[in-house]
Formats: sequence, structure tokens, C-alpha cells
Amino acid sequence: MNNLPLDSQVEIISVHVHKTAGSTFGRALKQVYGEMEVFGDYQPEKFEKTLERLSAQPQIRVIHGHFAAGKYKGYFPSAKRVIWLRNPIIQFISGYFFWKSQPQKNVFFSQEHKYMVENNISLLEFAEIQAKKGINPLADFYCRDVDLNDFYFIGVQEFFQYDLTELKQMLGWPEFKMEVFNQNKYPNYREHLQKALADKNTLKKLTEITSKDMELYQTALDMRAKRQGLSSSFQQYNLALSASRKNLSQVQAKLERNRSMIANTVTVSS
Repeated sequence: MNNLPLDSQVEIISVHVHKTAGSTFGRALKQVYGEMEVFGDYQPEKFEKTLERLSAQPQIRVIHGHFAAGKYKGYFPSAKRVIWLRNPIIQFISGYFFWKSQPQKNVFFSQEHKYMVENNISLLEFAEIQAKKGINPLADFYCRDVDLNDFYFIGVQEFFQYDLTELKQMLGWPEFKMEVFNQNKYPNYREHLQKALADKNTLKKLTEITSKDMELYQTALDMRAKRQGLSSSFQQYNLALSASRKNLSQVQAKLERNRSMIANTVTVSS
């Protein structure tokens, strides 16, 4: 640990909040900086051990993983802190169905995960279990004892491609392959998501148990709106919706052109 300088070549410290496209962002980081220069901080170990591993890899320029934002306080002061957030209600539902899609070969993440799967716990029941704990992972772990203004960049998962492009421009990154973030593999997940959001009891419970995280998320949306010169977070969603509709229209137009080309080919051949 003594061999680790307080300010080394580490340029980015990226907090990977669960279910916020962090894996996709991690792959982008590896494209930009190289596999050997991105340190994955995912091991449940003592901080001293993590520092020892970092000391043994002086080429590291990026730290990325599941850890509290204040973990490296006092170290790498020149590094830019980055985090991605997501609507906490959608994040909770996504996490629940991600757990439901597991395990593979009877491997569980925790006893809680094992209990949920083996007892076929519903989303509402799971929300009620979590409500008794009173824990908001964003407020109580990832962003505990830090201010959102401490981050160089806060991306919002709902605007992932837009925000990743913006961060790329801010940091002067070279071109890299823009990947679509991991989709939830639970069968018919989108239908289950819409059903959950339409259920008043479930939505009420999720709103209650994510209240602290929702405050942080709204603050992040406001900060994003200010960064982009927008009047409100509501305007952000309107712009995103308009862009989605435009992309859909372009796809539909391309399909129509392809159909016309195929039809003309068939006519000429016959």
C-alpha cells in the first residue's frame, strides 16, 4: 500500500451501480483504455488488499466496479469520478426479474436470492421484504457520504447512448463500438415490467421504498437538464421520445424501401 502514490496515472474512477448499464460502460472503457489498463473492483475484500493489487499494476488508468463512491477518497485526486443512475423503481423491478432469471446450475448470489427463487416470491412480496429493511442502495451505499456535485459526470441510463456520446466528447475519447446495454433475460420481461407499473399496489409500495433514491435520481435529472441547457427533466423525456419516434420512422422507411426493392426484383425475374 505504501508504494501507491496519492496521485497516479488513474484518470477515471467509475462507480458501477447495479442494473444501470454498467457492464456495457465497462466494455466501452476497455475499448478506449485497453483491457490491461482497466481495473475491475468487484471483489469483496478489505480496502488495503485492493490498494495492494493496484500497487502491483502501475499501468492502471481506470477503476470500475461495484463500490461506494467514497471508497477512494484521499486517493487519485486528479481522477474524474463517473456514475450512471437509473429510475429506482425500474431498477428495482429489473433487479427482481434478473434474480428470477437466475440461477444457472443452482448457483445463487445470496441466501436472500435463494429464498426468493425457491419460494417463488412475487414482486410485491419481495418489495415488502425490502421495505422492512428500509435500505435504498443508491443513497445508503453507492452515494453515501458524497455529494452528486463531486462527480465529474453523472450519466442517466434511460439516455445511455446520448450521455455516453456526450462523455466521449467531453473526454476527447477516440471512436469505439457503441454497444447496446444488456437486456433483461427474463422471458417476456417487457410485458412483466408494464404489468408491474400498471399495478397500483406494487407501484405504491415501490414508490415508498425507493423514496431516498428517487430524490437522488431527480437531482441527477435536474443536473443533466442544466448541463444540456434544458428547462426541466420533463423536457429531457420529451426530447428522448421525439428522437425515438424519429428513429422508428427511419427504420420503417428503410423497411418499406427494402420491400419495394424485393418486389421489383421478383417482378423482373418473373
